[in-house]
Amino acid sequence: MVAILKRYFIIIGALANIFMAVIVAVVLLKVYSTGLSLPLFSEKVKNNLQVNQPNLYRIVAPILNTMSYFEVENYYFRQIDLANWSGTGANKKSTYQSRLEDIYVSNASELLTALKKVKPGQTVLLLPGKYKINQASIQIGNSGTSHFPIKVTAASLGTVKLLIKGEGFVVNKPYWQFSNLHLIGNCKSHTQCEHAFHVVGKAQHTVIKNNIMQDFNAMIKVNGVSDSYPDYGRVQHNTFFNTSPRKTANPVTPFDLMHASYWQVSDNFIFDIQKSAGDKVSYAAFFKGGSEQGVFERNLVICAANLSDDYTALGLSLGGGGSLQQHRRNQNSAEHVGGVIRHNIIMHCSNDVGIYVNRSRNSLIAHNTLYNTLGIDVRYPESTANVEHNILSGRIKNRDNATIIQANNLIENRNFLTGKDTLSNYFVAPDIGNFSWKKPLESLPRDKSSAEYSIDFCQNLPSKPYVGAYSSDSFCTYQLNLTSQTNSNDRDRLVR
Repeated sequence: MVAILKRYFIIIGALANIFMAVIVAVVLLKVYSTGLSLPLFSEKVKNNLQVNQPNLYRIVAPILNTMSYFEVENYYFRQIDLANWSGTGANKKSTYQSRLEDIYVSNASELLTALKKVKPGQTVLLLPGKYKINQASIQIGNSGTSHFPIKVTAASLGTVKLLIKGEGFVVNKPYWQFSNLHLIGNCKSHTQCEHAFHVVGKAQHTVIKNNIMQDFNAMIKVNGVSDSYPDYGRVQHNTFFNTSPRKTANPVTPFDLMHASYWQVSDNFIFDIQKSAGDKVSYAAFFKGGSEQGVFERNLVICAANLSDDYTALGLSLGGGGSLQQHRRNQNSAEHVGGVIRHNIIMHCSNDVGIYVNRSRNSLIAHNTLYNTLGIDVRYPESTANVEHNILSGRIKNRDNATIIQANNLIENRNFLTGKDTLSNYFVAPDIGNFSWKKPLESLPRDKSSAEYSIDFCQNLPSKPYVGAYSSDSFCTYQLNLTSQTNSNDRDRLVR
């Protein structure tokens, strides 16, 4: 009888172990299918439980913590100092030569008056100094014209700082141009500092070029009013960043566009976009709301650089977080149509994807380099996308019946157990943006992509098929403010 009981318990124990092993294997396969590493999956589960089921969180958190034991972190281990930055984004080399017809201003009161009186063809020139704006918004007066735009500028970047409360410049007239300004959100509460520029209604052909914008929720907000839409805007060579995670439930997206079409967002530097309140989700930039023909190109996005990567931040998006159809332009079934994301470098958005296509038709995602992100997601039946000639770690994922046509992408899976980004096998020091090849790729695509007839990230016109954000044999390290072939061993001597 004793022998029978022993055999019984041995069999039951074996079956129980097999059952548990099967359960663990099924769970691991399920996690693997999401494209997440085990440490990141555990972190997302913990965050969800902490918000929605705090009692259960206290029980399972120690178990989930064990999944992060072998985690290998990838991060930007240099401090970004804009005073010494000469890479992508705003640049001190761009200067303005004054003219006799310019309106010179030297304080906030003179600036506010000049903005209402300036005429087409004139320039409001801000003399060096700090301009503290205490009112809720900055209003403008007249419209510019295609031949005689109205300009607002400093002689050079770094000579003028505007301390702003509220939403900054409200641009509701066409043909206004802004350059060489450093705009700083100056609010006690992050919720109060919404925009540096709010481009609305009839503000067609707005140009925002070579400015620094810091400490706002949405530095540039673009949207239509009634049946008027600020189409044909250009945002180029600007730098966007926050000095701390934004403590607000409001949307946090440095470039946030609804409704407007034919916008070009290029050669900008966007970094440190974390959001620590509300849904704790932020985007670097998006087009949505029934807009069309927007272009993101040659931008550098680092979701977490000087700030820790503690929250969910996404890179560039067509569709963003979405909007109700009745709020879209012409009640479009799509968030965006005909959008292009090309020749961008997107890095250190480790908790979510670098590129997100949400209900956006006829999208082109080409020649981007994504490092330490989850990759590219295309979502919902309304979305159709050509995804080609990109280099990324993670995945290209079709979600909720979207349509993707893929070609010539170099995709490296992140290590499932540690989360290590294996693109470091290809590049010299991708953690700090040195995307110089360690050695040439053994095979290159034979066919050119749809984006190869445009200037690449390194400002070259491609002459041969290639993958990633640049086409030449050598990488433009100067665009990442790297003056030498910095390698991964420098991590040991550099302070984050």
